[in-house]
Amino acid sequence: MVVKTKAKKQKKEISLTKSSSFFVKNKDLIKRILFTIMVLVIIRLGSYLTVPGVQVSDNFNSNAESEQFFALISMLGGGTLGQFSILALGVSPYITASIIVQLLSTDVIPPLSRWAKSGEKGRKKLDRLTKWLTIPFAIMQGIATIFTMANQGLITPKWTSSDFGTGSPIFYYILIPCALIAGTMLMLWMADQITIKGIGNGVSLIIFAGIVAKLPENLVTTFKFWISGQEDINLLFDGILKFLGYVIMFLLVILFVVMLNESERKLPIQQTGSGLSAGGQEETKPFLPLKINSAGVIPVIFASALISAPITVAQIISVNNPTNGFVWFSNNYLSFNTWPGIIIYAVLTILFTFLYSQVQMNPEKIAENFQKAGTFIPGVRPGKETEKYIKGTINRLSILGSIFLAGIAVLPYIISKLTSLPSALAIGGTGLIIMVSVALETVRQVKGRITQQAFIDKKAENIINDKNDSYLW
Repeated sequence: MVVKTKAKKQKKEISLTKSSSFFVKNKDLIKRILFTIMVLVIIRLGSYLTVPGVQVSDNFNSNAESEQFFALISMLGGGTLGQFSILALGVSPYITASIIVQLLSTDVIPPLSRWAKSGEKGRKKLDRLTKWLTIPFAIMQGIATIFTMANQGLITPKWTSSDFGTGSPIFYYILIPCALIAGTMLMLWMADQITIKGIGNGVSLIIFAGIVAKLPENLVTTFKFWISGQEDINLLFDGILKFLGYVIMFLLVILFVVMLNESERKLPIQQTGSGLSAGGQEETKPFLPLKINSAGVIPVIFASALISAPITVAQIISVNNPTNGFVWFSNNYLSFNTWPGIIIYAVLTILFTFLYSQVQMNPEKIAENFQKAGTFIPGVRPGKETEKYIKGTINRLSILGSIFLAGIAVLPYIISKLTSLPSALAIGGTGLIIMVSVALETVRQVKGRITQQAFIDKKAENIINDKNDSYLW
């Protein structure tokens, strides 16, 4: 009787583990998704809290987005520039600092290179250094933003005797950057919470949410752009057709970006002593996947941040000396509104794609791991020959990937030059590439967690079955 009672109890436990409800099986994942959504909603609400001590102009959003410097900060910051909020800089200073640290850790500074190669402990050290470097970049971007916006009349500082100010201008030039720095550090803390307690990739998801939040507004603005003021029925119909063509092209560009991110070349590999495989299904054969765009969205962000650095300095200089030679050079050769600026942006994107593809894949490390594991590419000698072969393959794939990536990045600026459509509303661009890449990576992470949970449930079920077998002998 004791044996039967225990057997019934164990069978009841098995029935609970075999529950068909997705929400019951993946309670932890659901909690993580809800937590991530809650944090992103808080960030979106925070974007409406204006920095104390300033009055924002009525046309702030439209004029700020037309400036290359502000558009880049808004995109990389998570779309929080609206109404000059306390989160206006977002994670943009962190992105800039991260780029600098990653470049310096590629055998440029030996200690940083050792940290990069020392696993989790080294990664934490690099992340701590990146956060410390975020502070000076936030100060620089904050001061440049205040001076430029005040000079263009986008914000009115409330520190004159005729307004509501109670302190000197110097006080507010210190207070406002401090508020912006605090907003940036708060955003980084929330990004860390998404990474730890949410579904991961906190910084990327914050940027993704900011880009997605502006999509409906951009679509409405584009629709009004094509049909605004068109009273003639033929012109109105023509505007509607143009808008439909715009939407179709937008979806096609998204499709091409997805194909770029997911396309890969499979290098066949073989284990020593396993013998040559003469048949079998292709997907069962071992292979080394090499993506056409191994660098992801990083080259576009690198190129944007590199161009934005001199433009940031030029914005500060132009407040007191608008005819300065450096300001003239930045406006005529680095601005995305000029053909030289577009070409330089495309070239930098291509160069960074080649550079970061090698860093991301690390052919030397792959060849070393192959040699230790007794794995080789058929027809290629282990060691240096394997490293050279993988490096050459990555470079050949990067030719196509870098050109395509650069083309998508500069597409809105080319459209803006050739048509009357503003670049902020044009198809393509860095924002679209980031949005698609982060969405695909997030889907992969969610699927990975579901697979992991299914494996844990299967293991628990096997343990229960083993217990049942021990009772029913």
